[in-house]
Amino acid sequence: MDLLKWKRQSSSQSLQVLALDSPMISDSPAESSPASSIHENSLRNSGFFTTVKRSLSRSSTSPPSRTGDVSFSSIPGSPGRKVLHKQRGSFSSFDSIQRQSSITSEGYSRISRAYSMSFSSTRSSTAGIDWKTAIDWKTQQVEAHCPVEADPQVLRSKPTYMVVTQDYIVKMKSKADALTTFPQLGSGPGGDTNTISNNNSMLPPPEPLLVIPIHMVVSVFFAESSRPSFGIEIWWKSSSSRSAYISTQVFFSLPQERADQMGKIVQQIKAKNTEFPDASLVPLEVEAQIMRMFTEEEPGFKTCKPEIFPVVRRTSVREDAYPAKLDKTRKIQDGASWYLAVGRNMCYLAEAGPGFPVDVRYQTFGLVNLTSFRAKWNLHEERFVLSFREPFKPAVTLELASRYYRQIVITFMKADRFLKPCWPTTLQTMEVFRISGLSDPQLLIAGDNYGGLKRTLDAFLSAYHCLPVEWEINWRTAFAPEFRLLPPKAGNTYTNLQILAVMRSLRYNGYFNSISFNGIDLSSLWDKSDFHGRMSVPYMKRSCLVLSDVELGPVRFGSLLHQELHALAFCSETTRQIDLTNCFPESSVRREMAASGKWPTFLFPILNLLELGLTKCNHLLLSGNFLRAADVESLIEALMTQRVDVQTLDISNCGLSDLALRDIFEVLFHQGHSLQSLNVSGNRGRVHASVVASLSDVITDLRKLNVAGVLMGDISGPLFSFETLSRFENLEELDLSNYKTPANPATTLRKVALNNCGINGREAARMIRALGHHKCVHLHISGNPLEDGIDDLCRAISTTPGPMGLHMNMVEFRDEPNFVALLKALMVNRNISFLSMTGTAPAPSADAPCAIEVCEALEEFLANNKSVRYLDLSGYSGKLDEGQLGKGSARSLRGLASNDTLTHLRIRNQDLHDDVGTLGSVIRQNSKLRMVDCQDNNWNLTSVQFLAKSLKLNKTIVEFPFEQSEYDRVWKRVVTDVRRQSGTSKTAMATQREQEMVLREALQKQVQDLKETVQRNRLALELNSPFAIGFEESAETCGETGWPSLELKMPNSNQSSLPPSLSATNQKLLQAMPSPSRLLDLDLDSDLMTTPVDPPGARDKHKEMRVHKVPSLLPITVRSDAVEADADITAPYHVARDEAVLETPPGAASLDDDGAGWVSPAASEILVGPSTPRTPPPAALELSDGGAGGGGAFGGKEEAGTTSPPRYSGLMSNSGSSPQVVPVFDMGPYFAGSRYRIGGLEAHVEE
Repeated sequence: MDLLKWKRQSSSQSLQVLALDSPMISDSPAESSPASSIHENSLRNSGFFTTVKRSLSRSSTSPPSRTGDVSFSSIPGSPGRKVLHKQRGSFSSFDSIQRQSSITSEGYSRISRAYSMSFSSTRSSTAGIDWKTAIDWKTQQVEAHCPVEADPQVLRSKPTYMVVTQDYIVKMKSKADALTTFPQLGSGPGGDTNTISNNNSMLPPPEPLLVIPIHMVVSVFFAESSRPSFGIEIWWKSSSSRSAYISTQVFFSLPQERADQMGKIVQQIKAKNTEFPDASLVPLEVEAQIMRMFTEEEPGFKTCKPEIFPVVRRTSVREDAYPAKLDKTRKIQDGASWYLAVGRNMCYLAEAGPGFPVDVRYQTFGLVNLTSFRAKWNLHEERFVLSFREPFKPAVTLELASRYYRQIVITFMKADRFLKPCWPTTLQTMEVFRISGLSDPQLLIAGDNYGGLKRTLDAFLSAYHCLPVEWEINWRTAFAPEFRLLPPKAGNTYTNLQILAVMRSLRYNGYFNSISFNGIDLSSLWDKSDFHGRMSVPYMKRSCLVLSDVELGPVRFGSLLHQELHALAFCSETTRQIDLTNCFPESSVRREMAASGKWPTFLFPILNLLELGLTKCNHLLLSGNFLRAADVESLIEALMTQRVDVQTLDISNCGLSDLALRDIFEVLFHQGHSLQSLNVSGNRGRVHASVVASLSDVITDLRKLNVAGVLMGDISGPLFSFETLSRFENLEELDLSNYKTPANPATTLRKVALNNCGINGREAARMIRALGHHKCVHLHISGNPLEDGIDDLCRAISTTPGPMGLHMNMVEFRDEPNFVALLKALMVNRNISFLSMTGTAPAPSADAPCAIEVCEALEEFLANNKSVRYLDLSGYSGKLDEGQLGKGSARSLRGLASNDTLTHLRIRNQDLHDDVGTLGSVIRQNSKLRMVDCQDNNWNLTSVQFLAKSLKLNKTIVEFPFEQSEYDRVWKRVVTDVRRQSGTSKTAMATQREQEMVLREALQKQVQDLKETVQRNRLALELNSPFAIGFEESAETCGETGWPSLELKMPNSNQSSLPPSLSATNQKLLQAMPSPSRLLDLDLDSDLMTTPVDPPGARDKHKEMRVHKVPSLLPITVRSDAVEADADITAPYHVARDEAVLETPPGAASLDDDGAGWVSPAASEILVGPSTPRTPPPAALELSDGGAGGGGAFGGKEEAGTTSPPRYSGLMSNSGSSPQVVPVFDMGPYFAGSRYRIGGLEAHVEE
């Protein structure tokens, strides 16, 4: 070839040589490689053109045999002998992959096929150029070098040598070639660079077998091979196609050599990430395809940007054991690239082909379908295993690797916490994320309405590929808020996957107090089981209370319906009621029975938890369900258990027979202490009326009773005696339809007033007996001489049901025993609910104390009366007449401490200043009073202060009148006391004014505290209830003013008002007090309604916000389409590369520690599923590293002296052999009863 022509061709092609090891040049800056500037600078500074000229001059003077396929070697004894081989035509350096050099074996080497394939796009334009001179290897800083074992799968292969520099991973043919190409390797101790440089000073440097740019590495990890060696596998991006990957495996003789090389490679990769933090992870054309794919799959989140990571899809270790796949290891060529994209609700694994245009294929996986994520947090372990499983389908396992594995781990953790904000962190760590060496990161996730229900439900529906469902939030119910699943609009039925999505989205949701599936057919789930892989049955609450195998066993082997009902009743700490009305109609049950040959049963999961005392769901709404013998038997067994406290039982229209009804009523006697609502109407069977009458004698607080259509037979006497009905003071509904009873004549008489008529006690007694059948009448006999004939009056009051209200104001008693007898008669009366005795008292002498007999009688009346709810014991003080109890009479108020009936108390003008301590003690101890009116009792500042402090400890009083006139009276007395102590001088007057200012501020503060405490109690009474306190005049007082009803009623106004602001102390007092059995779990109770990742101070704010959000007024329901969705969050799972959570925590596994956890690359180990609470997780299976002792294909062999990981390894972080405690968010006591809790320390089982 003409030399000048050759030089012109070389000069025109030299610029193309600059980019041989860099990505293809693009006009877009985002497409440029992060290391392209390094290459250009190195070539510019290394005298590239000078090197080309020297090589040209050497080639022009070298023998012709060096350009052909001619090789000669020096033979000992005859240095001048040359062996001539057949000369071939000239060829390109890219075609020399399988050809030997024509110089000595140390002079030249073959070109790697991977490099030849990576530059196939420029082969025609670079033919004939020695491209190895484009990089001056002498200027590269060498970080590590080591001999590499020969590949036994390639014939006549010899050991090679690997050199790691700051920018490249280079594989040379031999160590001699490496020393020639990198003379700096011989500069160490014992190095002899003179000989090498002298022998090869006139020869070009040998060709590398393989050159891998550091910045193009996708992943490097331990080679998964059956070879008895220690190897690493490297994947990097191809230079010829941006959407192609290339891989190779390198094996070493010793594990320390592999560790050293791996450490240096990882160090250089991390340095490149630091140097180029904004380098593009994904080619633009691939990213565009993934964005289009995300938009099509999740059209509702157009502003959301998915997180995309380049990954490597690993193959199983067993594949290289088959001879049919050996060809893959011999060829290094461009292959497909993989990318893991995390969208809003879905995860995508995209595969991009190496051709052009880019062809992207992908798989979708629901993020909530993630059942296992196993990885190590080690710097050198970039492999991880994902397992996704949809219901009724086998699990899909992805064995991947990536240099960005830490960002991937945290991204999936963020996604899991974002989509399931109410789920316990401890459970997710134990069941899903088993990341060895990683402490639980504190991931702060933005909250959402209704406990994140819409976010979680949408994620499950997307993962199960279901259509949306209709639901609403109901506030007009006894236990509000209530989640209510509505029937489909189209009139169809929901699929099994839709019902599963709803039930699983409600797990651990602590926002709802009630769940309703009214009218939704659930019978199709009764006999469904997921045989492809078990979904872990919930065995842990948010309080870390764990069920034992015995307690969990029956549910674990039940159907999907049993497991989901168990989850709803067990996981939530607030659910009081699950409405299953008309969920199992007779037609559906018979259809399922005909298909399976068995009767469906569904009550067992809830009843089992009730028997164990592990659920608050004691309101059983089963109306309209066709109950068969199995359900009835389980219901009877549960009702007989002492630990079961059923408050509501609705078994109406359930097709029960006479025998079933009789058996149920017999065991209902065990629930008399707790049963409040019973509905057995509409059944086919009948029960004798005497059974219902006997049951009513043992029920203490019946509020609703419906026995319509099931009563038969006659009984002697009334069905419900007067004593029984008087005991049911909270009875709201009573339905005795279709039962023939003698009806009493109706009456409209409400008030009989005989004030100041001069009637005596005997005449008043006759009136009371005449009104015995008119129980709603108020009798006014004020101002009459009732002391005459007091004995007859007392007998009438004590033996006759009497009127509903008795007004005996301004009645004077000359003899104290007559007054005492009246109080005793009133004490035993069971019908009078309103009693007014204003000014009625014995007539003591001036300033005489109250008699002991009067105090004791009044105290017994206040303590033992069970009917009076409105009581007025005010005194009267006038110019011409007085009617007050004597001094010290306030001691009788001690009887109110044990009174559980009285709700309204008015005791004015009784001069209680000296006995304010007794009144304050009563206020603190009584839990039934709702109104206390104690004005005009000569209070001073000290008295008001004591009342304010006492009232703060009471949570039921919602009305405490303190009018402006009362304020003026108190202030007048305070000023009088101050002026009495002061003199008349100017200094004294100034001091007096200052004292008055201080005292006025103090009095105003105490009065404000009184008002705030009353407002706090009002909010606490309305909390979690759609009802509002009624302040209208009570209907039970027959027109008497000043007596508000203070009953919770459904508001009839569309206007809502925000509650007034409260102080921090009163806001804390709004929180519900824990039960005595959980006084040690105060911190736990306060955390039940907040996510474990709430920042400090967010709990109180959450409670305040919840108080404001409870709609005490209309609207009654909130439809699902009215719930705001947080679709505008652009990147909820984004993890910045400089976040501290990505760093290796102190004490974590080091680079040389290969046993800091377990991950099995085989799918068989992952599909075993998560460990049960009493069953340890799988053995400590190592990721196979291809080395000796690696455990064969599965990596299951453990090293000598090592032990299996401890139980609940999700809570422990192994660093070497010493366990470290990993803090978790859901802390709790270590054990409780026969079960145990999982906390920050090891799990303790009670002996």
